Amino acid sequence: MDQVEVGRRPGTVRLLATVDAGTAAEVPVIAIAGERPGPVFVATAGVHGDEYEGPRALWDVCATLAPSSLAGVFVALPLCNPWAFAALSRATPDRIDGVNLARTFPGDRGGSPTQRLAAALLALVLRLRPALFLDLHSGGARYRYLPMIGYRHGLGDEERARAAARAFGVPNLWRLRDHPGTFNSETARLGITTVGVEMTGAGGCLDEDVAADREGTLNLLRWLGMLRDRPAPETSGPFWRMTDATAAAGGYVEVHATVGAAVARGDPLATVRSPFGDTVADARAPHDGTTWVTRHLRVIDRGETLASVARPEDSGGG
Repeated sequence: MDQVEVGRRPGTVRLLATVDAGTAAEVPVIAIAGERPGPVFVATAGVHGDEYEGPRALWDVCATLAPSSLAGVFVALPLCNPWAFAALSRATPDRIDGVNLARTFPGDRGGSPTQRLAAALLALVLRLRPALFLDLHSGGARYRYLPMIGYRHGLGDEERARAAARAFGVPNLWRLRDHPGTFNSETARLGITTVGVEMTGAGGCLDEDVAADREGTLNLLRWLGMLRDRPAPETSGPFWRMTDATAAAGGYVEVHATVGAAVARGDPLATVRSPFGDTVADARAPHDGTTWVTRHLRVIDRGETLASVARPEDSGGG
């Protein structure tokens, strides 16, 4: 990605940045430089190839964001893993290296193709040194999520990241644990104010999720003072923490919980059945709260998440 140069001359630049990773990867980059000076804001999507809401939202933002209305520079990377996107898969295809890009940062310039891609993506962000980094995700093909915006607890400027999350405009605020290897953990670890989004997923691309991502991105431009058409919102309420319930065995999944529904400790979330229909594992709510994630695909491997329950950060527990 060394050929990517984001200038300050007003206008829009669109290019395919080539990553030399053994197998070449062409990553689309869209940069919009405003007519007034201001900060740099970087937004990414398509780190997983089966998450479709973020790319479409960023394309929509870039299609309507005029340099005359903008202060600073907005940089969109709508398809961070073009190999996975082309293969309709979450991770890079096995024929290349089978690696999940979202667990590979900060990458390795001398490593496998996906490790090299991660290193190039992070190097680009560090070179731009943005005032804000936005990482758009969804439940992909495997999961159904309650739409949410969050920040990485314990990394970087938490107060500023929490304020950015409140400005995005979705009601569900998420306090994430540090997760080494993810794009948004590593940017936050390096001192870049970072927020991450999850939309519904479930193998689809709901219009309302695309609209939420699109409007949320514009709201963050407003929060940064880059777009001055109206003030950014400020979502009230607590940040929530999620607890995952994982599968003790693989098999067929029968989901009992509904995303967005309140649950009490011990309530059934999901059952895993053998090929004969016998129950081989189940999951129950680990505490009172609200179901924020459920499995969408009906087949699961041991150790994968069956469902996740959230509770406000000030409600006690670990």
